[in-house]
Amino acid sequence: MKKLFFAVLATGLSMSTLNAQDMPPLNRDRASDSLDIQRALARQKYLGDEIEKEKERIQNQEKFKLKKALSAINDRLTANEISNKEATTLKEDAAKEAALNIDDKLAILEKQRQLLSRGNDYTFDYGGSRTLELGFGNVHDDRGSFLLGLQFSDETKRVQFDKRTYTDVVVATGFNNTLSRDRSMSDSPYKTGRSLFTEIGFTFRTRLLKDSNFYRLVYGTSLHVHTFELTGNRIFAVDGDKTTYTEFPTDLKFQKLRVTNLVFPAYLEFGNSKKTEYYDRFRYSTNDHFKFGLGGYAGLNIWSNQLLRYYENGRRINESQRRSFNNSNFVYGIGGYFGYGVTSFFVKYDLNPMFKDGPQKEQIITAGLRIDL
Repeated sequence: MKKLFFAVLATGLSMSTLNAQDMPPLNRDRASDSLDIQRALARQKYLGDEIEKEKERIQNQEKFKLKKALSAINDRLTANEISNKEATTLKEDAAKEAALNIDDKLAILEKQRQLLSRGNDYTFDYGGSRTLELGFGNVHDDRGSFLLGLQFSDETKRVQFDKRTYTDVVVATGFNNTLSRDRSMSDSPYKTGRSLFTEIGFTFRTRLLKDSNFYRLVYGTSLHVHTFELTGNRIFAVDGDKTTYTEFPTDLKFQKLRVTNLVFPAYLEFGNSKKTEYYDRFRYSTNDHFKFGLGGYAGLNIWSNQLLRYYENGRRINESQRRSFNNSNFVYGIGGYFGYGVTSFFVKYDLNPMFKDGPQKEQIITAGLRIDL
């Protein structure tokens, strides 16, 4: 019996030793378990706080919906569309529906809280589909944005009750020409239908009045691209500090001078807006209203180049000449627009001369279509 007892004891010690060698260090397990517990407790507290916030949101939202419903019933009663008895019945039904909605939603949240207290986190998502969203513009709400094909959202972001500043992506296109005291518009050296303008920018629209959105300040930054095509078989040339028009020795197939400016516009915009109230915020919208803006801009010339296309010895030549062409380095002007919703007709006029020293003193005038996305 003693031999058997020592044999079993020896085997047990041997197995314990082997198991101890195979197990990971005890300190690392404890640290990992402690970290997991801390994370679980932090998430449990976070979800518990969110449930309590959601309870308050539910009550405020249903009370707001009831208030709007009662207001609509009173409007129908004032317009003699329903009788006093019918109005009373409709109000009672609306109050019952609001109370039931609050009770049912709070009951669901209470069940979730009970599950959470037992270490269970359970939610059910109705949306099982996958979507891919691409686009151009700036469709935004209070928790995210959709800008130039990229979408982002932040559901944890707190909704701002009174949002006074909105953002827009501005896209505009139109036609260029110049005004000069030395000649009439009919004698312009530029092709009217072929001298084009393009703008892309980002603007802020800030409400100026506390309780009205009739006046707004619109400001931001934009890239203005002017292109000019000369009449005849001519190109722009630089002779010292003077810009001239020169006959090109070969038949031109294409010629354009591109002037790119970075400007900072500021406009005073006014027009009616629609105010929409929610239980936790209110917003103004100009989508279905006329608007009018007056203001100006200032900025810098950042790029000038001339594009030429012609044939030489049977070969097509594409030539790009990048130089200043003595364009004004500092640009500034005035402008205005009038439109409905997101679309406007605009006119702008540069007060600075197009060239510091050119064939004639002239300022750029542009007209076209503007879209605030």
